This record gives sequence, C-alpha cells and structure tokens, in this order.
Amino acid sequence: MPFQPVKAESLSAQVFETIRNAIFRGELKPGETLRELGLAKSLNVSQATVREALAHLEQFGLVVRTPNRSTNVTAFSNQEVVQRERIRLALECLAFLEAREKITPDQLEGLTSLSQNAVEAMNAGDPAALIQAERNFHSAVWHISGNTVLVRMLDQLTTPLFVRRAMNGNRLAHMADYPGLVDQLKHGDKDSIVAALKKHILDPDVGLEQQQQPQQPAAEEEGQAVVIGSANPV
Repeated sequence: MPFQPVKAESLSAQVFETIRNAIFRGELKPGETLRELGLAKSLNVSQATVREALAHLEQFGLVVRTPNRSTNVTAFSNQEVVQRERIRLALECLAFLEAREKITPDQLEGLTSLSQNAVEAMNAGDPAALIQAERNFHSAVWHISGNTVLVRMLDQLTTPLFVRRAMNGNRLAHMADYPGLVDQLKHGDKDSIVAALKKHILDPDVGLEQQQQPQQPAAEEEGQAVVIGSANPV
C-alpha cells in the first residue's frame, strides 16, 4: 500500500509553529509584514513551505493575507475585537453548559491544575506562557463538551484574541476568575455560568470602541524582510 510523503508537511508544520510562537512571544507585532522570501531564508526552507504555513496561520486568524500583495500579522480594530468577543461569548457559554453536564471528577481536577498554570503564567509576566495557559484551559473545557464542531470554531476564533489580550496586558485583571470558572462547572447554574463567562471574556478596554479610532499599523519599508531572531532553522 503506497504512503503519501510527509517531509514537506512536517516542515510546514514546524514553520507554522515557529512563526506562531514568534507571534505569541511578541517578536512579530500586530500589523507587521511577513515576507515569504525573508522567512524562507531565515528558516532555511522553501518559499512554498512558508506559503503553506502562512495559509495555516491565516486559518487561525493570526495573519491576514492579501493575494499578490502581502501577508501581515493580524491587527484587530476595537470594533473587530468586540465582534469576535460577542461571538466567542455565545460559543463559550454553549461549550461550558455542555461540559457541565458531562464533566467527571478527574476532569475537574485537571481543570483545577490548568487554572493554576494560568495564574502562575500571569504572575511570571510571561505573555507566551499566558497565551498557552489560557488556550490549554479553554480547549480542555471545549473538548469535555464533546462537541467537535464547537472545538474547531472556538480554536480558530479565539487564538488571536488570546494573543491580543496577553500582549496588551489587560488580560491580567481577568486571570483571577479561572478558579471561579472551575467552581461554576462544579456548582453553577446556567445564569451564573453565563454571567461568569461574560465577566471573563468581554474586554472592558474596548467596550467603548465607537469612541476610539482603530490604530493603524506602521508601514514597513518595501523589500524589508522579517527575520525571526530566536527561531531555530527547521
């Protein structure tokens, strides 16, 4: 039985992880232009491999690609953040309510540990660890719900929101409610779960987005290549 080659896919996955982690660490800023040739040289891979990785990053909302022009790290306006968070709130409520009906004592213990990891990442002031800790906690709840469609939708919707919150620092004020979310899964009813998630998810810093103008990313000089300084070649 013939098998499909895996080398190119493996390289693309490594490039995806490298660029994603650079975004998580803040080495690649919102609005920054990503040039395929510069990335290919920096990572010692082909442009086709970089192009495939960028397409994957676009699916998760971490980059925006304009055909025949450029690819940029996602930079949301305040209005876009509000729109995403409202959709996220509705989906998270569904996930938490479904998870509440199915969660086991062992799963609750696991979520307690993940909530502690999030608080530790907050206290350490490590944005990359904070993003990962948040994703780990919420992803665990989504999977407990057993709704695979919901898992995929939330994963793609929320990843850039986690990055934005951690990089802006305004996520820190919300971190103390992670243990509270675990308690809601133990003892909460529908109304209390929805109220807790609303407080946890909606960003007070963009609540008055109509009074603020979206920030425009600084223009990058034509032909300048992005080099990911701490990434290892793949």
